[in-house]
Amino acid sequence: MRTLLLFRGAPGVGKSTYIEKNGLKPYTLCADDIRLLCQSPVLSVNGNTEITQSNDGTVWKTLFTLLVVRMQRGEFTVIDATNSKTSEMNKYKKLCQEYRYRIFLVDFTDVPIEECKKRNSLRAAMKQVPEAIIDKMYSKFKTQRIPSGITVIKPEELDKVFMKKIDLSEYKVIHHVGDIHGCNTALQKYLNAISGIKDDHFFIFCGDYIDRGIENAEVVQFLLSIKDKPNVLLLEGNHEIHLRKYSEDKKSFSKEFELFTKPALDKAGFSKKDLRQLCRKFAQCAYYTYHGNTYLVTHGGLSTIPQNLTFVATDQMIHGVGRYNDVEQVADTFFTTTDDHTYQIFGHRNTKGFDINVNPRVYDLEGQVEFGGYLRCVDIVPGGNTTYKIKNDVFREPVRAAKKLSSSVADVLVDLRHNSYISEKQFGNISSFNFTPAAFYEKKWNEQTTKARGLYIDTEECKVFCRGYEKFFNVNEREETQMDVLQHTLKFPVACYVKENGFLGLVSWNKYTDDLFITSKSDPEGPFAEYLRSMIYEKIPKDKLDDMKIYLKEHDVTFVFECCDMKNDPHIIEYPESKLVLLDIIYNTLDFEKYDYEDMAHVGRELGLTIKKQAYELSTWQEFYDWYFEVLEEDYEYRGDKIEGFVIEDANGYMVKLKLTYYNFWKFMRGIAHETLKKGHTSRTSLLTTPVANEFYAWCKKQFENGKADELPRDIVTLRKMFYKEKENNVD
Repeated sequence: MRTLLLFRGAPGVGKSTYIEKNGLKPYTLCADDIRLLCQSPVLSVNGNTEITQSNDGTVWKTLFTLLVVRMQRGEFTVIDATNSKTSEMNKYKKLCQEYRYRIFLVDFTDVPIEECKKRNSLRAAMKQVPEAIIDKMYSKFKTQRIPSGITVIKPEELDKVFMKKIDLSEYKVIHHVGDIHGCNTALQKYLNAISGIKDDHFFIFCGDYIDRGIENAEVVQFLLSIKDKPNVLLLEGNHEIHLRKYSEDKKSFSKEFELFTKPALDKAGFSKKDLRQLCRKFAQCAYYTYHGNTYLVTHGGLSTIPQNLTFVATDQMIHGVGRYNDVEQVADTFFTTTDDHTYQIFGHRNTKGFDINVNPRVYDLEGQVEFGGYLRCVDIVPGGNTTYKIKNDVFREPVRAAKKLSSSVADVLVDLRHNSYISEKQFGNISSFNFTPAAFYEKKWNEQTTKARGLYIDTEECKVFCRGYEKFFNVNEREETQMDVLQHTLKFPVACYVKENGFLGLVSWNKYTDDLFITSKSDPEGPFAEYLRSMIYEKIPKDKLDDMKIYLKEHDVTFVFECCDMKNDPHIIEYPESKLVLLDIIYNTLDFEKYDYEDMAHVGRELGLTIKKQAYELSTWQEFYDWYFEVLEEDYEYRGDKIEGFVIEDANGYMVKLKLTYYNFWKFMRGIAHETLKKGHTSRTSLLTTPVANEFYAWCKKQFENGKADELPRDIVTLRKMFYKEKENNVD
């Protein structure tokens, strides 16, 4: 939890012993430890070894850097230092104000100076300090004040620092309200059902008050009206950071907040001072007893109640223990590690759609209220509880895709050409438009850059000449493709297609040559277009090729192929032979529209083409969730073959990619191989975390050391085969 513990006392007074005795060492930053990291002990003029302070500029800079890292997560932290100066303590106070920390100081200055010198003489020679330094510090303790806002305690009062259970048995009911997410109508329905905020009832709100819903200002207004009530506890969720930044006139990193929540708050005209006061009311957890039972309430959920809750980082209380999807495991662990009279209540995450009772003693109050689901609440009374699920009918349909471009090709041409993140290549009247590497690496995605992906326009006639897919993204790559968002946005049934591992090829009709227009995403004259052209004329019989030309001409569409060329362009996945796979048939229009799978497959089969494989159809989120984790297993194979992954398409045509473990591993190892074969080593050895990764790296190093590196191909398919063959021979 957000708690900083300082000490005040001369070297030898007993601070380190105190830290060890009270189990504080894992939470301690010690200047002497950092000094020893900077420089080994040195010899003194009297022949002893001592810890030098010659690097103290670096030492204190490092200590404060580490402290900030800890504070960003809300870690309980102890500073093992003397704090003889007011200025030193003020630095900690300033950080505590910024990161909303409580700050305590254990005062050892009551220890007599003679006792301190005696203890100093008994320390290891390396840690002893001259008595003159002790004299100097004791004189400073008399003149240097402790800043206000720092709670001073005696060594025997350490218990004052730690969180303790409070007894709420005096209240008739303990109300727990789950994630509200700007859904005030649902909230007021619940409050009306229980007759409002009564003085003899206690109310715990579990966080995430804003964002995603459309009544954010109304919710904030309600919170302002109740924040000072003694029977109301407002917990901090992960979305409250945006409200805090707003109150401090700082820009939020959240697109959702900046586009939707902030304008609503601006319009409401809230006082920033009032909002800052509200934010200061947010607590990290609730820990209480009620008629013989113990309750822990956090936003994200913990796996157990440790002996000392203060030692748990605020970050874990807000985001929960483990991954976002680990709700069931967290709940089960809590159930098995706590007694029958201990309960937990949290919100934040519920990917698998559990009911309020995940198990008999764990309640999950995340109910997708912001997406038209339910506001979940649980009321605890002596001897039992009542759960509520209040349907929310006031919500915004989630936005998943970029808005469409203008229907005027002429207008679009102007926009594309004025966008610095889009490149144009001209081939007579035909121009290809593609997003630049800068757009990719800087993630400059909008309605233009996502459209500019294999988009060919006849600039003379202002007509789409040929086109590929719009840019779509991997699962968890962007905010809208995070698993917790997909849970709400995917429309079932969902189709999962095998993602082939090659390059994208496009084929349309060329009116100027009365022939096929065969191209890669960017260049009809480049090598990849030539690879595609060769494969088309090799794989497709002459009569079917003629039929394809006629079909493209009559229907004004583009055939999109995956070209898996094992001779000229092998990627990660090994295929027995090169192949050409028809992925989709796309209309030559600005607005992305394509054939449905059955129509595409019918046309493809009539033309004798290989069609992409529909691997699965999933009817519910639960099916999708279980399938997702099944295919991500390291040893997963689709019908006995390793594959790149899947393209997932929902009932509304929304597309997202899922790349599998095998593919991701060998794509990474391809980079390792290239670096090692060039330089003899890699700088990324810390990322080689499996036996196969280290064995393959060692094999690449061996090729370099034996002078064979220049003779080897650079494609990972061949290198991997050579590695496994040599490994097999060595076993034999």
